Amino acid sequence: MTKRHPGTFENRGTYQRLILYCGGKRHTFRVDTFDKKVAEKFAREKLRDLQKAQDRTRQGLSGDTRFSALLSQYKRDEMPTLSAGTQRAYDDSIKLIEEYFVTDQRDATLDKIGTKEIKGYLAWRRNQRRAGKHRTATKEPIGNRTLQKDRAVLHRLFDFADRLELREGNPVARVEPPKADPRTPVLLTDDQFEKLLKACESNAQLWLYTLTLAETGGRCISEALHLRWEDVDLAEGFVEIRSGDDGHRTKSGKSRYVPMTPRLVSAMRDHFARRRLSGSPWVFHHERDRRGCKAGDRVKSFRTAFDSAAKAASIPDAFHRHDLRHRRVTTWLAAGASPVLVKEALGHSDLRTTMGYTHLSKRDLRGLVAPVAVAPAKPTEKQA
Repeated sequence: MTKRHPGTFENRGTYQRLILYCGGKRHTFRVDTFDKKVAEKFAREKLRDLQKAQDRTRQGLSGDTRFSALLSQYKRDEMPTLSAGTQRAYDDSIKLIEEYFVTDQRDATLDKIGTKEIKGYLAWRRNQRRAGKHRTATKEPIGNRTLQKDRAVLHRLFDFADRLELREGNPVARVEPPKADPRTPVLLTDDQFEKLLKACESNAQLWLYTLTLAETGGRCISEALHLRWEDVDLAEGFVEIRSGDDGHRTKSGKSRYVPMTPRLVSAMRDHFARRRLSGSPWVFHHERDRRGCKAGDRVKSFRTAFDSAAKAASIPDAFHRHDLRHRRVTTWLAAGASPVLVKEALGHSDLRTTMGYTHLSKRDLRGLVAPVAVAPAKPTEKQA
């Protein structure tokens, strides 16, 4: 009878040892199961991996690149092409990925990393909640949304390795992403938004920044805070979101024009009259020297001031600055704007991304139960 699996299994008491021969070399693997079908499947997969590695060696492709070398090359060649915000997000994930694969797992070669190792990282990562600038360390496991992000970064890393032929295939593709409910944005009502603006009035630039986010749907750091005077066309009523100037890159990597509302045009005109001759090239800039910055420097974040204003206006704690982008999309589409035009104004590369930003408020849903005029019944012959 022909064997249904390659190699030989040896009983080692608490586990089995699999012995495989490939290319004249003997390879051994530990198999932590006595289930016959599972063990046979493991043997076939390992032999297939060994044969692929042998074929790659014959073709002159390197099979001994270590994970640390992949990380170094990715940081050097790929990271600079990402937007600043994406780079920061990737950095957070890569620190933990490096700790696990380079330090804990002794910097294995890429051909030795498979689905088992990827699953091992995700299981390890779940209990690695670290202290950060805006949070303290806790023993609570991290959420699935964070695991999704880390898996996505790993996927990009191994795609990069596959393109460079440092290994064959992407083991992350065979690992299902953890399921997580998407975050529900907080859509401010008109009254809430006006209260937020009112709370920003003590800081004229914060007030204009908040209005700009709400009226253009621009991203709060990589786009709104990089506006220069020449990017604002008061005559035509447009803001130009630029990508590629001085090494700055937006998330999409594309420049675009966004129309301004009459209210924003008026606010920008007033701001130009007060600050255009300040000498700073930036629309949002520091007006005086402060710790770590000089007068005229670009404002890098309004986060603290914005959050304080939101608290003063009694805005729900779950509200984020990015929710103003969601609000802009929703109001545009609710007013009947073309989704294709909204997509262009937001800088999305895929219409599905734009439609994923749409959210209906309770007020929008009211139309589902609004009274409907009912036509009178046609009279019968007897009634006639």
